[in-house]
Order: sequence, then structure tokens, then C-alpha cells
Amino acid sequence: MRTSLNQQIQTQMRYLDVAGAKLVEAQTRAISGKRILKPSDDVAGTNRALSLRTTISNVDQFTNNIEVCRPLLAATESAVADLARATRSVRDIAVAAANPDFTGETRSAYIAQLDDILGRMVDIANSKHLDHYLFSGTATNTAPLAAQAGPNPYLYQGNSGTRRAQVLSWVSLPINIPGDKLFNFDGSAGAGTTDLFTMVAQLKEAIRKGDAAAVSAQLDNVDANLNNLLACQAQLGSWISRMDKAKETLAQKKTKLQEILSDTEDVDITKAVVELKSQENVYQAALIISSRMLDLSLATLQINR
Repeated sequence: MRTSLNQQIQTQMRYLDVAGAKLVEAQTRAISGKRILKPSDDVAGTNRALSLRTTISNVDQFTNNIEVCRPLLAATESAVADLARATRSVRDIAVAAANPDFTGETRSAYIAQLDDILGRMVDIANSKHLDHYLFSGTATNTAPLAAQAGPNPYLYQGNSGTRRAQVLSWVSLPINIPGDKLFNFDGSAGAGTTDLFTMVAQLKEAIRKGDAAAVSAQLDNVDANLNNLLACQAQLGSWISRMDKAKETLAQKKTKLQEILSDTEDVDITKAVVELKSQENVYQAALIISSRMLDLSLATLQINR
């Protein structure tokens, strides 16, 4: 069946449109560096890329959790270390004051030192990180300690709650130690012990009375509280170490995922340039043929006239 010149021209214009579209697509691939420009280019690849991007987003979230929570843990560990140092100072005074030959003047000096240490311990206990109290459990807007009258100089106002952070898809770590445990309000240091602050108050009273036997008896209380603080400090150090290892794992995982995503989405630049050149040639050929057909059409019109 013979075709008219008009049909040939229309067919050629369609070919020209197709060649132009393929040229634009080849140019976009070469410029963007992406093999998949729309889902229909590679449905399976698109699904795989979406899944990879979701996983990378989760990795970024876990990394952000670590970056936010690690400074909190570091501040907590530092505060606990300060409390442990203060408690060691209390122990040193208790050991020295257990000597039955100490004088009234020495007693006054020991009591003044203990007053200073107690003040520092209270300041540490009420430490904040980014306007949130470190040792109030989950009640981070409530000061852990409140002064009160009586033999127990301070009341714990926080709760026993533990906050956690997801650092890997399968690992969740605590990011705080509640004050009732750390300060021994809950008896974590063992039977027969008191909280840190009552411990200092009782030692002061024994020294004030010059009761060397009572001072010696307080040493067990001081040692138990010190051991409790050191155990908490070791726990915090362990959590920080696990966070650091988790961050390394996440960094390695993200690098691998990005490599897989690149293999899935990115174009082979050499192939992209070759394809671009090929499509340019096809488009140029289509332009030349279309131009000749238009010239032929014009010539036909002139003859018919």
C-alpha cells in the first residue's frame, strides 16, 4: 500500500519527537548521573532504592540518637566521678577522725570540711544537662534533692524511671541512672546503709560528739556508698563504650548501603556518554531526514501550482 507524502511527513515528525525525547532522557541521565529517572525505568530497582533509602534514614536516626545521648551520658559519668571523689574525701576524714586522740580543734576542722563536701555533693546531685536534671529519673524538670529537717537532711524528689535510646535496630541502651539508686535512697548500697547525705550528716554528728567508735562504725556505710557509686560509674562507662561501638557500626553500615544504592540508581558514566552521543546522532539524522521531506513537500506544492 502506497502512503501519501503527508503521511510520511507525519510519521517522520513522530520519529523526530521520539528521538528528541530519548535525547533529552540521555542528556538527563548523563547530567544527573542517575540511571533511574522514573519508576517505570526499573520497577525492581526503584523498589530496592526506596528500601535502601528507608534503611539509610533509620541509620541516620540511630546515629542522631547517639549524638544526642552520648554527651548526656558523658556529663552523667563526670558527675558520678565527682561524687565518688567527694565520697573518698569523706572516707579519708572518717579514717583520720577514728583516732580517739583527735582534739576539739581538729573536730571543728573535720566538721567544716564535711560541710563543704556535703554542699558540693548536693550541687553535683542537682546537676543539669541542657536544662534537664541528670538524676531525677524521668522527672527531668524536678530537682532531685530537697532539704528537710531531721536526721535525714535531704529528700529525694525524682522517680526511679530509666530513659533509653535506640542505638541499633536490635540495641536499646539506658541513658540515665535515677538518683534513688545512685544516692542510695533505695538501699542499693546494701542492708544497714543510708543515703549519701545522711551518711555525711551521721559522720559529722559522731565527730562532733568525739565518738571514735561511732566514726569507725560509719566507715562501712561510707565504703558501701562508695562501692555503689563506682559500680554506677562503671555501668555508665560501659554504656558509653557500647554507644561508641554502635556509632562505628552505623557508619560502616551507611557506607555499604550508600554503595549499594549507588550501584542501583547511578548510571555508568561511560555508558551514559556513549548513549548520549548515539542519541545525538539519531536526532541529527532525524532532523536531516525531516528537513529533506519538508523540502520535498514544498517542491511538490510548487509543481502542483
